[in-house]
Amino acid sequence: MFELRRFLTLSVLAAVLFGVTAAPAAGDPAEDIKYRQMVMNSIGSHIGAIVAVIKGKVPYGAHIVGHAQAMQAASRMLDDIFPPGSAVGLTRAKPDIWQQPEKFKAVLKAFQDASINLVQAAESGDMGAIGEALGVVGKSCGGCHKPFRKPKE
Repeated sequence: MFELRRFLTLSVLAAVLFGVTAAPAAGDPAEDIKYRQMVMNSIGSHIGAIVAVIKGKVPYGAHIVGHAQAMQAASRMLDDIFPPGSAVGLTRAKPDIWQQPEKFKAVLKAFQDASINLVQAAESGDMGAIGEALGVVGKSCGGCHKPFRKPKE
């Protein structure tokens, strides 16, 4: 009985892991856009939360590290969430993303690097260093949004 239970447990675990690690199927462009917007909104929310703490609007200084780490983790997703064909529909992404892929990759890398530096500053607990690192993150956001994002209509 024990061996059967162990076998079933391992089989379920293998199925779950396979499902999580399997390569994604080709996505629906509309769903890709929704997903991309969710990831981008999460990054913006983490930045906003850090700003609220730094400005003293909320007393959750211990949360800054978590927000910085989550934002940095999301920054690593950016390489994947602009698949070809996802420039149509309700998106502010400019076609330049796909027409100038090397330039786009460079601005993503600048944001990812700035995110790593923000995590390091957050781990130090030095609010001045956190504020400075957050400023660099903000500049890197603009470095992508200005050339690669359409203005709101």
